[in-house]
Amino acid sequence: MKKLLYLSAILLFFASCSTVKVTNNWDKSVDFSTYKTFSFYPWDKHNDEIVNEWDKKTILESIKEQMERRGYTYKEKGGDLVVSVFVIIENKTSYQAYTNHYGYYGGGWGYYSPGWAYGYGWGPGYSQTTVHKVDYKEGTLIIDIFDSATKKLIWQGIGQGEVDDNYDKRDTRLPKAISHIFRRYPIPKK
Repeated sequence: MKKLLYLSAILLFFASCSTVKVTNNWDKSVDFSTYKTFSFYPWDKHNDEIVNEWDKKTILESIKEQMERRGYTYKEKGGDLVVSVFVIIENKTSYQAYTNHYGYYGGGWGYYSPGWAYGYGWGPGYSQTTVHKVDYKEGTLIIDIFDSATKKLIWQGIGQGEVDDNYDKRDTRLPKAISHIFRRYPIPKK
C-alpha cells in the first residue's frame, strides 16, 4: 500500500482556484455507492517537512468535509475507504519578457522618376526588451482513495498551483481548491 501511496498526491496551497490545474481518474468498474465509511491513511512524514500543522489540519478537514458531503461517514480506523494525502512543493522560476518597439513613421521628400514626389514611410527606430525573473513555489496535492479490503487504488485527484504565502488567503483558498479537486468524484455532493 505504501507503493500506491507514492503514486498519488494532493495539490496544496493554491494562489487561486482559477489557477489550479486539476486531474482526476478513477476505476470506472467500481460502484462508489457501495462504500459507507472512510478513514485516513497515516500522515506521511515527508508531508510534515513541508506542511505546517495549521495547513495539515485545513487539508484533512477539507477532505473530510468533501467525503461527508458525499454521504460517507468518518471512522478513525477501519473505514471501507482509505484516503491518502501526499504533498509536493517545488521551487520554480518563470521569465516574462516585454519588447517595446519605438519606430518612426513620417513624411519626407523623395525622388520619383520625372519629378519630385512627397511620400510617407517607416523611418529609423529602436527596440527595448525587458526581462523579469519571477521565483515562486508550486504545490501539488495528491489525494488517493483506496478500497481498504482489496488495497486497490480506486480514485485519484491531483491539484497543482502556485503556493500562496499569505496565510489568511490560504485558509480560504485551500478548502476551495480541495473542493475543486473533488468536483469530478463519482458520487456528487448531497
